Amino acid sequence: MIWAAFTILVLIAAVADARSYRIPNWISLALAGLFGMALVVAVAVNGQPILDFWPHIAIGAAILVLGYALYQFTGMGAGDAKLAAAIGLWTGFYGLYMWTFTLAVAMALLAFGLIILRRALPAGVSLKTRVFQKGAPVPLGIALGLSAIAASPWFNKALFGF
Repeated sequence: MIWAAFTILVLIAAVADARSYRIPNWISLALAGLFGMALVVAVAVNGQPILDFWPHIAIGAAILVLGYALYQFTGMGAGDAKLAAAIGLWTGFYGLYMWTFTLAVAMALLAFGLIILRRALPAGVSLKTRVFQKGAPVPLGIALGLSAIAASPWFNKALFGF
């Protein structure tokens, strides 16, 4: 149930970023809150020590700081930084490698796919969606969301059995 809510939230973020180049703050806050709920369940129901989750919080905080720096000094959006930090809460140290790997693949596929789609549009065709316009930036939220789903434990268990 929690992974279904996680998936829905990151998909909403990806669609919002594709449509308007904006990721609403409520999505990142909901992901962080959902992680908090999962943490409470893991501690209260499963009896896991709360200290087992410090890496998750450290990764989320580190990604938030890095994302803020990228927002200040590059073209990365603030919504992308907040979404990445919220997703980072879920990865911890063990899931970080899988998530960053799938993020790199998703970013490359998205960038190349948009280049091909933008070049394939006939001259004079104007689409209302900015993402398909030549010269428009690549919405990172799409890659963040899809890579978070691809790296999630439920997805890997359902698809690959591990």
